[in-house]
Amino acid sequence: MAMGNIRKRTDSKGRVSYQISLDLGRDPLTGERIRRYKTVHGSKKQAEAELQKMLASPTENPDAIKSSVRLKDWLTTWLGEYLPDIAQTTRDSYREKITNHINPALGNIPLNQLETTRIQRFVNGMIAQGLSPKTIRNTYNNLNAALNKAVVLKILASNPCFGTVLPKLQRYQAQVYGVPEIQKALAEAKGDTNLVLIIVLGAMLGLRRGEMAALRWEHVDFTNKSVTICENRVQSVSGIIKKAPKSNAGKRTISIGDEVLDILQQAKKLYDDDCKRPWFHDLGYVLHKEKGDPYVPDSISQLWDRFVARKGLPRIRLHDLRHSNATLMIANGISAKIVQHRLGHADVSTTLQRYVHVQPSMDAAASSTLDSLLFPQQTPVII
Repeated sequence: MAMGNIRKRTDSKGRVSYQISLDLGRDPLTGERIRRYKTVHGSKKQAEAELQKMLASPTENPDAIKSSVRLKDWLTTWLGEYLPDIAQTTRDSYREKITNHINPALGNIPLNQLETTRIQRFVNGMIAQGLSPKTIRNTYNNLNAALNKAVVLKILASNPCFGTVLPKLQRYQAQVYGVPEIQKALAEAKGDTNLVLIIVLGAMLGLRRGEMAALRWEHVDFTNKSVTICENRVQSVSGIIKKAPKSNAGKRTISIGDEVLDILQQAKKLYDDDCKRPWFHDLGYVLHKEKGDPYVPDSISQLWDRFVARKGLPRIRLHDLRHSNATLMIANGISAKIVQHRLGHADVSTTLQRYVHVQPSMDAAASSTLDSLLFPQQTPVII
């Protein structure tokens, strides 16, 4: 509870004034005492009335203290003390946005001076820099979460992010390969084991690039014709991290057909031959460099991008092979639940909304199906 007192003061000329001192307790973040002062040039009764007014003022309520600590110091505390269980890659992402975007624009501003207009100017500035709507929203979300926590801890009375207008997200429209493009890509990659495997793992098994980078031969069951996805290699500020897949659904065992099995068997034989060389590191990775060391995810993307450009193939992202895999399965009548399982999605809506894309052949097949349903005897319709 706020407390206050009045102190009578007399200057060198004998003029009397009253200094009001209001004690609002300690700042929850810095631990320092928070005090407000005001001088009243008048009677003691006027000073007492002003003190009561200050005690009753919502802006001076100790349950809604606004801290004068700088935003960048609070962000450091928030990230270090209130997010102990987030993944290292997530922490790195937050830190990158704080360091590169939030702190340069807002970091030195005290929390008690942050206003919605300042944050709106910050967002507008990111738009002017040409940052993508997704990057802007993710950066804003980090700031918003940190200030929400400050409100919960009563470091702030309210979150100044409220009311900020953000740019609309523009969902990426993946470009996918159909059967002819995948077949052509495999033909062009012949002789390059890594590239053949990248196409098979992406377009046939729907693996993410981190899952490709982490896949080892012990995860391939040649007897039961299956591949188990249980690890993910991801890049962070501190280097490559080996972790579990994105969700429990990401840990999965998927069946492989005879043709894929044959390709993997050929690749395993080549790997076993390499293991006999004295300079080869037998680390067990399906995708590997000349001496057996694994690829980082970015390097796999670069291998794919250079291959597509060199061979004049339609340019799609490496991740779009995964989209191609989902689209092909749905187009050929495979259950959405099976597709969800094979891709390792926690929710089937993600599979259908983001990974399945309507191809002209799919639309044409739909029209043929409707024709056969409505006109089974090909009876002419008279208009």
